[in-house]
Amino acid sequence: MKKLVFLAVFAIVSLSVYSYSIAAQNKDLQNALSVQYAKNISDASSKLQELDEAVKKTLLFNQGQGDLEAREDIWRLSSDIQQSVASLPLDQRFSTTWMNYLGRLGKFSKEGNERTDPAEFHKVMDRASQNIESLSDQWSIATADMASGNLSMTEWQDRLDSEKASFDWKGLSASIQQYTESDFPLTASESDALKKKELKHIKDPKISKEEALAKFKKLFPDVSNQVIDTTDSKPGAPYPFYHIRFADEDSIGYIDITQKGGHILSFLTERPAGVGTMELESVRNRVETFLKDSGYTDVVFEEVRENDTAFHFVYTRVEKAHQAKVLSDTIQIKAAKEDGRILGLNAAEYIRKEQLKDQPMMKVDWATFFHQNVKLNNQDLVYIENEHGIQRLAYSLTVTLEENGEIGTYVVLVDTETKDVIRTEKQA
Repeated sequence: MKKLVFLAVFAIVSLSVYSYSIAAQNKDLQNALSVQYAKNISDASSKLQELDEAVKKTLLFNQGQGDLEAREDIWRLSSDIQQSVASLPLDQRFSTTWMNYLGRLGKFSKEGNERTDPAEFHKVMDRASQNIESLSDQWSIATADMASGNLSMTEWQDRLDSEKASFDWKGLSASIQQYTESDFPLTASESDALKKKELKHIKDPKISKEEALAKFKKLFPDVSNQVIDTTDSKPGAPYPFYHIRFADEDSIGYIDITQKGGHILSFLTERPAGVGTMELESVRNRVETFLKDSGYTDVVFEEVRENDTAFHFVYTRVEKAHQAKVLSDTIQIKAAKEDGRILGLNAAEYIRKEQLKDQPMMKVDWATFFHQNVKLNNQDLVYIENEHGIQRLAYSLTVTLEENGEIGTYVVLVDTETKDVIRTEKQA
């Protein structure tokens, strides 16, 4: 009898110790996630102020190096803020609206010097400077107590949920929508294209949360053993998805998997940078194996950039009829230099999948199309969005030209039907 009592007491104590250990571990994970949220809030706040300054700098110059640097800063900071905000559990409508505004601002600043009259560019940036200053002030009020890193997950949810929060996220979302419409009004073609994208639905069968978790564990076995929670996307999302948050001893992050088809929409993990650098080709092989395992089998390598700790790859979808690259359907992947692990993925553009139409392919005599000093080095086919927001099949031509003793390289995109030049870009 005493032995049974001892065993019962021992079991209760052991279970209590185990429960306490699991609870403590879970609390540690949530604390780590809270710290990461606070860091992203702080980064977005500081870079929003820098963006405000960069926009104001464009009002100083008509042209020249100062203007170019300010435009580059706007493009870079817009992208940085989008990355900081992407991993925050913000109200879905606010997040989508803000991402759209930042994306249009960055694109306008980068391409405005080629397509926009200087006076019109100045007018747009003047309006944007006022709106971003107002947005920065409202963002500071909304996130005043969020940068401490001391909030629990419940407190984060209460502050960022549009229904529970004391701050009016819906009002801020409406303000940003007004900024977008006033600063960057859509053309009729752009509006139609946007509506088509929003109304388009993935036709694949729906998967369960359990199936989404199983896919996560298969593709990311090194981080998927510490899942904090799995939630549905907010109502009204163009592509409903499962949002899975995770954390372990050295990694913290999330993955979004579409409910229809189980496609990875986005993935992001933060972890300390290691030492050493793998060969680029070895990392690229790992990335392409991961893409195949994830079901992205119709993409080809486009380009790679790098920073101190990671390689940033871009892959582009290839359509079947002409084997033409669809330049709007891309997947961006971030991989660690020291071991090739996937640190980030964004497949939103690929998931949207442009609706393409075939078109005639007129023969062009490139010898007469270009000046006699221009040399044609390569010719491919691509689908590219023209100035009216319509996808067009185009010849992608790499040409060179001697310029004051040096060789200049250009990529020229020519509509296969109309022979119009859609875009010309000089390569670095």
